[in-house]
Amino acid sequence: MSLALIQESAKEVRRLGIAGSALAVGDFRLKKLIEPLEKAGEKVPVFAQVAKAISQLVHGQEKEAAANLLQLSTLVNAILYTQGQSGTPSELKELETTGTGWVTTRTSSRVLKPLIVALTTSGAGRAEIVKSAVERGAFNDLRLIGPALQALEDSFAEIADLIADKVLPGYGPGILPRVRETFDPKGKTKSDARRLGVMHRIDPAGTKELCLAALDDGAQEVKIAAIRCLGSHEDCLPLLLEQTKAKNKAVRAAALEAVATQDHPETAKVFLSMIAGKIEDFVSTAFRALRSQAVLATLLAESRKVLEQVLKEKDASAPLVRLCAFLDALPQGKDAATEAFLIEAVAQAGRLVTVRAGKNGTLDGGDVLERLAQLLYQLGSPAALKALTAQHGFLPPEAFKYALRGALRTWPADQFFVQFSPLLAQQKGAGKEKADQLRHVAWATTEREPDAFEVYETLEQESLRKLTWDPRWLDAAIKADNAFLVMCFARPNHQGAVDYLLKYTEPKKKPSQAGDLPLGFVIRALARCAYTGLADVFVELVTRRLKGTGAQRYDYDLQDLFENARHLPPSAIPQLEALAAKVDDHIVDRLLISIEALRQATKQPEA
Repeated sequence: MSLALIQESAKEVRRLGIAGSALAVGDFRLKKLIEPLEKAGEKVPVFAQVAKAISQLVHGQEKEAAANLLQLSTLVNAILYTQGQSGTPSELKELETTGTGWVTTRTSSRVLKPLIVALTTSGAGRAEIVKSAVERGAFNDLRLIGPALQALEDSFAEIADLIADKVLPGYGPGILPRVRETFDPKGKTKSDARRLGVMHRIDPAGTKELCLAALDDGAQEVKIAAIRCLGSHEDCLPLLLEQTKAKNKAVRAAALEAVATQDHPETAKVFLSMIAGKIEDFVSTAFRALRSQAVLATLLAESRKVLEQVLKEKDASAPLVRLCAFLDALPQGKDAATEAFLIEAVAQAGRLVTVRAGKNGTLDGGDVLERLAQLLYQLGSPAALKALTAQHGFLPPEAFKYALRGALRTWPADQFFVQFSPLLAQQKGAGKEKADQLRHVAWATTEREPDAFEVYETLEQESLRKLTWDPRWLDAAIKADNAFLVMCFARPNHQGAVDYLLKYTEPKKKPSQAGDLPLGFVIRALARCAYTGLADVFVELVTRRLKGTGAQRYDYDLQDLFENARHLPPSAIPQLEALAAKVDDHIVDRLLISIEALRQATKQPEA
């Protein structure tokens, strides 16, 4: 009797035993085994019993899944123990144990697999997977401790820093031994600096001596991390003040940022001397954490003087550099004195926009306006946004985007449409750049996808999405043949939008153009239109794509389609499952994840 089917069944049963019985109902991989087991059961009855047990599990109710899974597991293991090899020779070793906080998860191994791959391999697109996992709390799972520790050495710094800042400290003191055993104070890589930072976040008092030792003998990256950690210890201020005079620029900057959080007379002296000193020695990032009001008042007074120099001098190269550095140093929080200065400065937009870079300069008035616009928008007060939007006509494109977002938050929808809809006709120059900024704002305020442009912070997206756009934008976008904006503004009961979007689902006679929408965007937009034939369109697009890629290669368009399958209506699940049966195993996982997400979404209203 061939045991291949039983062994495959045991493998899937073990997978579901790890993932949880709640995920066994409707499991696609188990479903595929029913038919071949039933055929084999015609000659070997025990195979038919396994097929029946699998059918009861995958077609049963979730509340009975645990019992059905146990029954199936018992049957399969009984067959293997009596008919097949049940063990393997190996040396007995003590299992490594790690104490940590109690965590629970209902995440299936299928969902965890892409995350583990993203943490332990290299390549593009991994950062988005890790960020999404952090946001939805997927790391609350003991299976991810090892991959997360390995990710501290990731070649992509954004992933490694995210794991060090947001993930590992959450596991608590239990992981300290594993972090410490790989920590090298003299290591020259950032991974050792991250390890020190993780240990200090978990146990500040216990790691203090380790930081002091690293400050004396550690490599540069580790020394910088030690300085940042010691900034939270008030008794270490004299030691940190000494480091503000270090010859190494990076070490000096780290020390300045560390002492800035402590409001002390000696700290104020250091920053006052920096304002009056050479701009090459000025560290803008240190000022943002500063708590001294006296130093802030001096910084604002100097900024006003330098602004006047920029507006009056013919060659303003040096004042421009100084002014931009001072603007970068202003605090990010709400401060009345800072707000008053910024409103005064942006009122000079008509003059600043004419300031050109000098012979040896790289900055101009546009760079100043961009910084002013960003600061005013971040303040977000009615007075700040009013001052910013009043100057939108003078602002260059990079500064204009902040005025655009400010106007969306403060103006009536019809006023915003009348003022900015003419941008859709702009095809070149600064007008086209401003039209691109309009497109970015539309994306950030209408899309609910995790890959929305990163220039828009998550909190800001949530606040902007509560705002409404004038309904005339959709017709204006169709008229201007702006496919991206049609996708953003698509809504139910608008046949013109449906007809426009369906053109992008037709077979192309020419190669893709720069203005074409990705197929996943088209699916998302048609879903927003509540198009009744969306499932048929999706299946047709995937089938056509598979025929065109040869050997079912997993290209970007196919990945994008599979990702957006979760936007289809629940009635599309049978069609999607039938489609999944025709897709090769090495590329079907992403589609199965979307099907599972769609199935879970249908269960939530019932619950």
